[in-house]
Amino acid sequence: GAGREAGAALAGARAAVVVAGGGGHVSDACEALSAFAEALALPVATTNMGKGAVAETAELSLGVMANCLGPNGSGRHLKDFIAKADVVLLVGSRTNQKGTDSWTLYPPGARLIHLDIDGQEIGRNYDALRLVGDARLGLEAMLDIARTMDLSARTGQRAALAARIAEGRQKHQQESAAVRLCNDTPIRPERIMHERDALLGPDDTVVADASYSTLWVTNYLRARRAGQRFITPRGLAGLGWGMPMAMGARLAQEGGHVFCLVGDGGFGHVWSEMETCKRMGIKVITILINNGILGYQKHAENLKFGDHTSAVDFSPVDHAAIARAWGIHGVPVAGPSGIATALEAAKEAKDATLIEVMCTENAYPPITFYTPERQA
Repeated sequence: GAGREAGAALAGARAAVVVAGGGGHVSDACEALSAFAEALALPVATTNMGKGAVAETAELSLGVMANCLGPNGSGRHLKDFIAKADVVLLVGSRTNQKGTDSWTLYPPGARLIHLDIDGQEIGRNYDALRLVGDARLGLEAMLDIARTMDLSARTGQRAALAARIAEGRQKHQQESAAVRLCNDTPIRPERIMHERDALLGPDDTVVADASYSTLWVTNYLRARRAGQRFITPRGLAGLGWGMPMAMGARLAQEGGHVFCLVGDGGFGHVWSEMETCKRMGIKVITILINNGILGYQKHAENLKFGDHTSAVDFSPVDHAAIARAWGIHGVPVAGPSGIATALEAAKEAKDATLIEVMCTENAYPPITFYTPERQA
């Protein structure tokens, strides 16, 4: 049936790739996805919500391929694995605007195979071979089918594919070094992420608020294992959900630490939840980017209209003092050298911690739309 047709298409493809969405996490398909990709020597990318579906340290992982493929983007030098593919397997993906870089990422001539439990998602935006079913069960069935086929053409490419991916990763590291290792004050968010990534454990969970916070996380933190969770909002009006969602994540599991990245704009909606953390003994480590603005709003207004409204700039707020007033740890960080120290102390602390980092407002995630060629 369709499963055998999909297996044959992938096995015989000149250049095939898998793109996993958030449905892979929902169906607990991460191990099955990794096994399938390994058996067929398939590069695996994810959407923002699919981040962590495979270990991003694995040889054939492309990381997140979504709406941040501009300068310094983690997938910038790997996007040809999708753009030049002749077969693309979509797993648990809504093929929405962000996940497809405004529907420009997938090549028009490629054959798409779409596995999703919701049949209405398949074909919503792209014509595809329909595989309606649970992602984990579907991948396990497809692997059983694929193992009956001649996979030598695929597996023979593995070494070359791994070398190309390693080269693309290295280019990203070189290109982004200036912002990731920047010692300027106010601090760049990329430097926060560099320090956070160095201390990220495989059992840690990362939650991000909407807007820029999500994009800093998806681009500059690396999943250490298949199934590691990076929980981000990808719907309407998500601003402010970060810390409450992190609290829920903490209560839902026992292992590792739960880190949350928020901006000052979104966090202003939920200051009172710090009291809930103290009262209920919920330990989350919240990193607050304080740049004094609604970043995405201000930058987008300047880009589109050449000016911005008065609603995007804030009066100075001492968020660390507010945290201490609620009874949790409030730690201000004014220079890059203090980031790692604050993170280590927060991990050792019994109560929740808010780390307030004073950041520049002139830092932009590598959103593809911000690049000149996409604005033309």
